[in-house]
Amino acid sequence: MKKGVALFLLVPLILSACDLTVSIPDVNIDTGVNTSLPVEQQAATVVALTLAASAPQVNTPLASPTAQSGASPSNPESSATPNGIAATIQPNATATTAGTSSATILTVDSNTNCREGPGSSYKVVIILVAGATYQIIARTVDNKYWVITEPGTSTVCWVPAEFSNAFGDVTLLPVTTPSAPTSVSGPINAPTGLGYSFSCAFNGPSGDYTVTVFLTWSDRSNNETGFYVYRDGALIATLPAGSTAYTDIFVGGALQLNTYQVAAYNAQGQALGTNPSSISFTCNS
Repeated sequence: MKKGVALFLLVPLILSACDLTVSIPDVNIDTGVNTSLPVEQQAATVVALTLAASAPQVNTPLASPTAQSGASPSNPESSATPNGIAATIQPNATATTAGTSSATILTVDSNTNCREGPGSSYKVVIILVAGATYQIIARTVDNKYWVITEPGTSTVCWVPAEFSNAFGDVTLLPVTTPSAPTSVSGPINAPTGLGYSFSCAFNGPSGDYTVTVFLTWSDRSNNETGFYVYRDGALIATLPAGSTAYTDIFVGGALQLNTYQVAAYNAQGQALGTNPSSISFTCNS
């Protein structure tokens, strides 16, 4: 600093002592000094520029650093969605929001139908098995149905929330809407040849029996959505199209009359089986 001040003071003295006449172009390309100024002012400008050039530079950031996107600290298992693109849903499920959590899974307490859409007007795709785990990929806006994938495949289907157990943050799931059910034309043919076999295992002190019934029938239709199985007039199972057998297990009394019927159904209605239309038995028969 002292050298700079000394230089600032000496330059005008030297120039005045030598009585020099300096001819400098209007603008000095190297120094950027205005040459129309008196020589003393030009020299002072050179010194000031020299001092400024030697001062330490301080860089100011243009903006505060931006936090990197990623999984939420409260849910480290969340799948990040690049650029906010909605998750892709398989047929019959169109995503409208993004953010599927890979930790969102589903189980069922008993075998449960999983359909092409919400409601019995849709065809059964697979039957969910109790104890198995399924990945949830979407939900309806009212959270009454989950859309899941079958393990090891790309098969997609819908299951009622009330008949399943969801685990994980379902609010991260995309909201979907189903496509219309596949239209069915023509009358449906009733199944025929309903047959059965059964066994009754005595349960001891309780006095009742564990009854196992194996039903078979012939599928005579090519446009059914599936089959209904009735025991004593109550619906106990809904099976996919093409089904020709069902096993029922329940607890009953020795003299209890057990009556079964099977019906094919589609969007136009159902057709109860014929020849015979029902079968009946008791454990004492």
